[in-house]
Amino acid sequence: MKKIKWLFSFKYIYIISLIYFFLGYFYPNFLQINNIYLYIKEYFGIYEKLLWIFLVGYGFSMFMKNPNKRVVLKTRLFFMIILGIATGYLYLLDSLKEQTEKTIDSIQQYVIQVGLLNINLGYIELYTFLKIFPNVKTNVFAGSLIFIIFLSVIVICGKMIRKLIVSVINFIKGEIFRVREERRLKEEQIRLEKQAKLEKDIYDEICNIQKAYQEKDLLEMEAEEVDLEEIPENDLILQVNISQEFEEKLENIVVENEEDEEDNIERIDEDDDTSIQIPEKERDISTVGVSTAN
Repeated sequence: MKKIKWLFSFKYIYIISLIYFFLGYFYPNFLQINNIYLYIKEYFGIYEKLLWIFLVGYGFSMFMKNPNKRVVLKTRLFFMIILGIATGYLYLLDSLKEQTEKTIDSIQQYVIQVGLLNINLGYIELYTFLKIFPNVKTNVFAGSLIFIIFLSVIVICGKMIRKLIVSVINFIKGEIFRVREERRLKEEQIRLEKQAKLEKDIYDEICNIQKAYQEKDLLEMEAEEVDLEEIPENDLILQVNISQEFEEKLENIVVENEEDEEDNIERIDEDDDTSIQIPEKERDISTVGVSTAN
């Protein structure tokens, strides 16, 4: 019972039919004998390749265990067909700008010529376009097609676009961060260079000052040595003799000054004795006068 159920399951019937369909392109089968592939090429045109992708992708989605991924894949496959059809419509609509005659017959002939001979859009595409175009305004039709194309691209490549946008944003952020980091490092390097230069200037100034003091002390020592070397021995003896004579004269002057001071002291003492004696004589005279009067 399980084997019968397995054989009649839609998934395996679809896969077997798909394999049979693709084998007809290489080996004769019922489809090839009845010109089914020729009809497919005439009616679908370049969309035949999209049909292959859709059939294979739809069969692959049947074996996916995750239902969310299966739904996403099927949705993308349907929007891929919609995107192809909308792009073909937009191409035909853009080609009609070169059409000078706006009659229905001339438009049909031009669309058939461009659609079949140039890119082979297929009978289905041309037929549906000729049914829609006369009943819709050109601007509205073009705007709707652009919106459908944009929406289809978002649905099909949404994850890729999101990753691309995130990658671009991260790249821009990285570049901004890199520029800021380079600017910060450059400013830090300039600051360190200025600080190092300032420290070097201060160190050089200190070294120059120390060197100047050392040169000054050295010059003073050399000057003293030169002065001592230039003075002859006789001059030194003469200077010693002159200093001795000067000391002797100074001692003589000091002795004379001391003697003069002693003389002055004696004179002062004598004057004091004389001043004391004169009043005694006067007293005697006054005493004699008083006695005579009596």
